[in-house]
Amino acid sequence: MFLFSFVVLGRLRVALFYMEQPVSSSAERAFTLVHPNGDRVCGLIHETHTDPVGIFLPGFASHMEGTKSQILARNAQAQGWSWVRFDPRGVGRSDGPFQALTLSRYLADLRLILHHMLQDRPVLLVGSSMGGWLGTIAATRWPEQIRALLLIAPAYNFIQEIFRRLPAAERQAWEDSNLRSWEDPYGLGELHMRFDLVADSWRYDLLRFPPHLHCPVEILHGSADEAVPLALSYRFAARTHAPELAIRPLPGVDHRLRGADATLLRSLQSLWTRIS
Repeated sequence: MFLFSFVVLGRLRVALFYMEQPVSSSAERAFTLVHPNGDRVCGLIHETHTDPVGIFLPGFASHMEGTKSQILARNAQAQGWSWVRFDPRGVGRSDGPFQALTLSRYLADLRLILHHMLQDRPVLLVGSSMGGWLGTIAATRWPEQIRALLLIAPAYNFIQEIFRRLPAAERQAWEDSNLRSWEDPYGLGELHMRFDLVADSWRYDLLRFPPHLHCPVEILHGSADEAVPLALSYRFAARTHAPELAIRPLPGVDHRLRGADATLLRSLQSLWTRIS
């Protein structure tokens, strides 16, 4: 196991970085990054010492062992690409309660990977659902490092939309108690979320405050998406400032992109070739 530490004199700023020795030259290595408060972010990296590096950003309540994450990781190994997948805090192997999830916290986990593990290497982000929203935010924060975006049914403003659809009394109760529970439609059971998730999301309203994106962007979105309508991607594209943005509608494909793996990998290959 390797251990790297990053310290700024006078106070601990980041973090410890642990990386395990791979079992073979083609295997992923497990890594752990530690936030200044002690929270650990855990993930896997396939390191080929070539650029760019791909990073997969899972959606709401998803983790790095999901179907898309594994497909992309296996593809990266077959292609000889450097690739990272990780669990945001609150899911999978990483620390913290899920109910503390906010976009800002997820963004802080990504920043730890970008700046302290990858040390500003060029990156292609693949974001699914909430991960697509996060990836778009990241591209506006660190345009020098984020060189391309592949977004899978990006769920812009879905948190605000959930809150808006609640009856007024339930909205107030959530805000007053700072906690709400509901049953996940994808079989994850009962989820508990703090009102902090809603309050934080208003900072990242990309439909009201459209971003400027200077890298190539491709959006894959199924016409049968039951969670995030295809029309949302078109609304985003109409508002954002992105000279290299393309939407690829996928007829009959649902939110999980089932049946469209080949399309996903072709789009990724195209973007990768453009920025390599």
